[in-house]
Amino acid sequence: MRILLLSFCLFFMCNVNAQKADSTNAKQKVAEVAQYRSSLFKQKLNLSESEAKQFFPIYDAYIADLTKSKKSFRNKWKKKSIATLTEEEAVEYYNDALALQQKEVELFKNCSEQLKAFMPMTKIIRVATVEREVRMKLISKANEVKLPKSKKKSSSNDSEDVK
Repeated sequence: MRILLLSFCLFFMCNVNAQKADSTNAKQKVAEVAQYRSSLFKQKLNLSESEAKQFFPIYDAYIADLTKSKKSFRNKWKKKSIATLTEEEAVEYYNDALALQQKEVELFKNCSEQLKAFMPMTKIIRVATVEREVRMKLISKANEVKLPKSKKKSSSNDSEDVK
């Protein structure tokens, strides 16, 4: 009985330690991807250190506001299918979609105005293009450093894939 209890305690402690390690590892990998993102923006926009220090807080705030606006729109309309909207709902959807696009333009305009204080316009107009390039590279990088538990958990299929 003691052996069973002792083995159970050891198993539990190993499991807890593994979870802590996974959490630390996840934070480290997120930081690694964030560092990679920063280096890509610096490289692609040819940012100096002083420009980079000023750029990222402004750009990150812009992205956060943009994400919040898009998420709000999606949350409002995610339960509705465009094909089944009534005429009134379609008008509301159209107005919301236009408002979202106007918000996107307004946010980019505000971000650009702030960036103009320390960056040349030639770099600012390249931000959207660089953003798309960086996003594609980040997706590739994120797939490389994915945590094991986010992969498929079917062990039978894994053995078939190895053959």
